Amino acid sequence: MATLPFSCLPGVWRLTVWALSITWLGTAAFGFEPFRRAPGAPVTDPLTSGREPSARADLKPAEPETTMDHDRARRSGRIAAGVAVAWVLIVGVLTGIGKLIMVTRNGNGNLLGDHAIPHWFAANRTPALNHWSQIASNLGATQDILIVSVATCIVFLAVTRRWRPVIFVSAVMFGELGAFLTVAAIVRRPRPDVSHLDSHLPTSAFPSGHMAATTCLYVGIAILVIGYARGWWRYLFLIPAVVMPVMIALSRLYRGEHHPTDILASLVFAALWLIATTALIRPAKDGVRRGGRLPAGLSRRKGTGHIREAEPAAR
Repeated sequence: MATLPFSCLPGVWRLTVWALSITWLGTAAFGFEPFRRAPGAPVTDPLTSGREPSARADLKPAEPETTMDHDRARRSGRIAAGVAVAWVLIVGVLTGIGKLIMVTRNGNGNLLGDHAIPHWFAANRTPALNHWSQIASNLGATQDILIVSVATCIVFLAVTRRWRPVIFVSAVMFGELGAFLTVAAIVRRPRPDVSHLDSHLPTSAFPSGHMAATTCLYVGIAILVIGYARGWWRYLFLIPAVVMPVMIALSRLYRGEHHPTDILASLVFAALWLIATTALIRPAKDGVRRGGRLPAGLSRRKGTGHIREAEPAAR
């Protein structure tokens, strides 16, 4: 089958391909990191024979380097395998729901208001609402979601100096994108039979990619902020986690692009996917502990609740 050259792809898809390529390179580099680091050599005993150096009394064995052990590599592998298995199971569930809708001839039926609600919105359109719905809908488009996702990764990496939040956001968002494209290609549900305010839509109606991406992104940000920050203000991030999906859902229904069950299916996917990735990756594992964030230069003793000053590194 003939394929289009890369330069002929739309701008959004070229940007997506570049983002996927960069993420794949970063993931591959991170995955091979345990094998690149060699364990430190055992420390030799102090000199006890031969020519005695003038500073013999000051010579002490150096502490071995801290290296990534094989246990950590195995744990990372198990987490990656668990995320992959969860993704396959969730995609299977969502595909089954979509195919069930199509098999029962409800592609454009009135299941849960799939016919009545889009027609009601279409009958009550106004020029002002058309304009504002387009602005709201664009907030869930690929470009905007990608920009916010990259900004979130940069901010959390700069503030926390940890890769775990970056891995969490990347897994959530690229998992969502892959699931949406896979399910949409298999189910192939038609759009509502009303006039559409958007044209040249590349995918089918089920599920709503705008809804799934927006919910995954802003709920994921809330999970990270609440896990890493402290103080009452962190719970303010629950507001966009609720408002943004509601706004996207209303705008997509208003513009005649989705049925209500498309929106519900996206919410089901986002809930299951966020639960799975949060439980497996544990994005806020290095965040605020019971006693609050540890100040710089302090470390917590394992097995105790006491805090001691971090010892200077051996020279």
